[in-house]
Amino acid sequence: MLVRIGQEVQEVPRRLRRWAPVLGVFAAGLALAAPAPAHDDGSVTISGRAYAFNHMDTFLAGATIKVREFPKLSAITNASGDYALELPDDANVTPYIEPPDGYNQIDLQTFHTRGKDIENANFQTPADFEYGALSAILGVPIGPDGRPEQCVIVTTASARNVRGVPYETFHERTPHGVAGATAGTLPEVPGPTYFNEFVIPDPSETSTSEDGGIVWTEVPAGTYRIWALHPTTRFSSFLATCEKGRVVNANPPWGTYELAPGEAPLGASIVASSVSDVGVKRSGGDRRVVVELDSAEAITVRAGLRQDGKRIGGVTKEVGPGVDSVTIPVRESAEGKAEVRIKLRDAAADKVVETVKVKLPS
Repeated sequence: MLVRIGQEVQEVPRRLRRWAPVLGVFAAGLALAAPAPAHDDGSVTISGRAYAFNHMDTFLAGATIKVREFPKLSAITNASGDYALELPDDANVTPYIEPPDGYNQIDLQTFHTRGKDIENANFQTPADFEYGALSAILGVPIGPDGRPEQCVIVTTASARNVRGVPYETFHERTPHGVAGATAGTLPEVPGPTYFNEFVIPDPSETSTSEDGGIVWTEVPAGTYRIWALHPTTRFSSFLATCEKGRVVNANPPWGTYELAPGEAPLGASIVASSVSDVGVKRSGGDRRVVVELDSAEAITVRAGLRQDGKRIGGVTKEVGPGVDSVTIPVRESAEGKAEVRIKLRDAAADKVVETVKVKLPS
């Protein structure tokens, strides 16, 4: 049985460490609160609203909300554009919308369900006119099916005061961006372009405006950890899963959202990975602990084996995306009860930790 014991200090990737004195990340010592229990059936609920891009009072009724990883799951938006969908806990999930005629399909970021419902996962869905206009302004190569030839990633460096509030309050607090942020991707891709205060992508802008909008227009297929930096404000990162033809819009209050002083990122937005199994295996006279993982992104795994409070083995390995494993050799003298501590770190250096009890045979 896996027992989550919490999520550790947020660090900064080497490329971003020149900002550390400004952000104060190393000194923060943040510890994420333990998530609320999942539903009794081991599921969580994702919910939000579908509305028209740049028209927050135009709700999309009758749209179908689906999930890339679980194609049998779906929900229909009501007259207010609201939806709710039950998802498996401890899973990677990428919701997307099949909108009514006149609007365009949008993916959200890839979440990892961690025992807590995901709220306000909204779909900011462009109508045909806005979709065409933005594509033309940005020079996005469009295929014969009307979709991007590669992938587009959009997000907003959004203010803290639009998170954890009702949609009406979120609407009232528009524009909801934080000006002066810069953004990037890991692995790196060219861009981005920032939206100006008139909600228009503007190549002359070098950082976010009060709109907060950020876009990358020609992203190859793959998974990307998206980050934002600001001289005085910290932001969470998110995972974008790109395929040809996708538009990933990680919009507020998710995506790159502002963190209050001392606040840690929400568990659903970091480390899109699961520990699927831990076991002890024998091969001849050798024993080893094998940790199996299922990851939606490239992560660093540090797995340590401890007995009676002492470390008796460990391994560090880069894995993913996909199914992979790490192996810890077991000392010849070690036997009996032991504990495996598994630390998973994403490209933005956010971490989660799992601990698993094992029994080492003689």
